[in-house]
Amino acid sequence: MTLTKIIGILFISVMAASCATQTTLPGLTPIDRSLVNHEISADQAKRPLKEIPIDALYDLLVGDIALNRNQFNIALEKYTHQADATGDIEIIKLAYGIAQYLRNDAVLLEMAKKWVEVSPQDLAGHQAALEAYVVNNDVFGALDHGSWIYQRYDDIDALVFIGSVKVLDPKQIQRLHVKIDNLALTGDKKSGKALLAAIFYEQNKQLLKSEVKIREYLSLKPSDQRGILLLSQLLHQQQKYDAAISLLEDALEKRPSDRKLRLQYARFLATASASLAIAQLELLRSSDSADQEVNFLLALLHLSQGQLVTAKTFFLKTTRTPNLSANAHYHLGTIEEQQNNINQAIVHYSSVRFGRNYTIAASKLSRLLAKYRSVEEARQYLQQRRALQPSKAVRLFQIESNLLLSVAQPTEALMVLSLGLERFPDNPDLLYERSLVAGQQDNFVLAENDLRTLLSQDKKNSAVLNALGYTLSVHSDRQEEAYELIMKAYKINPNSPAIIDSLGWVLFKLGQPKAALGHLNKAYKMMADPEIAAHLGEVNWVMGNVKTAMQVWSEALEQRPKHKTIIATMERLGAFEDVK
Repeated sequence: MTLTKIIGILFISVMAASCATQTTLPGLTPIDRSLVNHEISADQAKRPLKEIPIDALYDLLVGDIALNRNQFNIALEKYTHQADATGDIEIIKLAYGIAQYLRNDAVLLEMAKKWVEVSPQDLAGHQAALEAYVVNNDVFGALDHGSWIYQRYDDIDALVFIGSVKVLDPKQIQRLHVKIDNLALTGDKKSGKALLAAIFYEQNKQLLKSEVKIREYLSLKPSDQRGILLLSQLLHQQQKYDAAISLLEDALEKRPSDRKLRLQYARFLATASASLAIAQLELLRSSDSADQEVNFLLALLHLSQGQLVTAKTFFLKTTRTPNLSANAHYHLGTIEEQQNNINQAIVHYSSVRFGRNYTIAASKLSRLLAKYRSVEEARQYLQQRRALQPSKAVRLFQIESNLLLSVAQPTEALMVLSLGLERFPDNPDLLYERSLVAGQQDNFVLAENDLRTLLSQDKKNSAVLNALGYTLSVHSDRQEEAYELIMKAYKINPNSPAIIDSLGWVLFKLGQPKAALGHLNKAYKMMADPEIAAHLGEVNWVMGNVKTAMQVWSEALEQRPKHKTIIATMERLGAFEDVK
């Protein structure tokens, strides 16, 4: 059997075994996928057939069987081995494709390097290498291939795609800009250096340097859309709002039909005037009513104006668009809930299966289920979500715990967090949450143990130091130890009102009410929290400032009439009797 026939058979198997597709870099010419065609072209048939060794044939056949059985890791192992052994470009491409589908970044990079080594002038090979280096967060490798593509094919998107790599280390950033300056770009391609430098300066919040570079780029490419967009963004980030809007207005006078420029213009206008932004988006919609990104932005703006019916209409249009559907359903859920259409709200919240609003939608849905159906149904929903999306399980454990606390079931909440810690031992979020719940239930031993476990993971965590110190102060007579912990937290984060409040409280417990009062007053001015109000009122009361204490408590109770800590404090001190 020949290699050409083997490859044809294998790709028929790949297409039959899975619906995997490969990522195409944004703006880049798609990598040549002609090898996935089921039929061999006439030109291919005329080529000399390359015989392959029997051991290679065996590996390829094993790989083929593995693909048919959806055993992609086995298939990848076999094809990768033969790619290394034979150096055959078709096998390399196949191994690259499977690695891409499996998101095996290490093998993806290995095959991309092999591809360029075997076929150094192949555009698709350099595109594959660019993608692989970006995926592996290797900015220097990405620079080599992105600049190669840009220089030879004038594809600026290949250069811009390098900016997808996040570069955080200061020394690496310095090396990066030196390498950008030394890129082997000639002729008018030299302008790309300024654009790329601007992108990375902006990424690292060096906005003035970025602005200098993008203006340098625009001096060479004055009408370039990408440069105008980036400069307007930089101006806006520096709060030069009028300059950003003027820049876009000038550009739109010359290119009134440019969608990206008008979208950016509408977004910037939205910060000052929703009606002006809506007018710009309606201009875009008039030329393409099926532009769902525009419809989604219109929905958000109408929602911000309280125009719920119009917002709902636009959100519904976008629910069939994959990258917008989750957010659209979330906002539809909030609208239906606001209009007291509970069943519809539940339907929309349950349709949020991914995205940044996933966990908040799950939280809102569980609360609606608990209120209008049953707590048990709400818990079952959250448990099903945990099984279906393990990556969100920790947050879903927290949501279930908070739900149980909201319906006065603290014992069950503690059990849920303990179950979560069985699955995710020493998870900091679950440990911290459980320490708080344990403290509320006067389970001081468990609260202290969880906080000390957290402290062993991060000895400079000011929130944990403060929580442990405050727990010791409230639940024990170890005030000196509590003070030391809270002072450590205060030195790390001296502007936290919660820590300042704790410091004031522990000083009060140590018999220093005057010192305590200064800290508590400061904390209360920073954040008028009822817990701080309870402490501030008590210290004033003990110092004889009865009128001040009553005023602090009264103001806090106006905001939170049934706050347990304030009421318990006033009852303990006999403040209610004093009012009578």
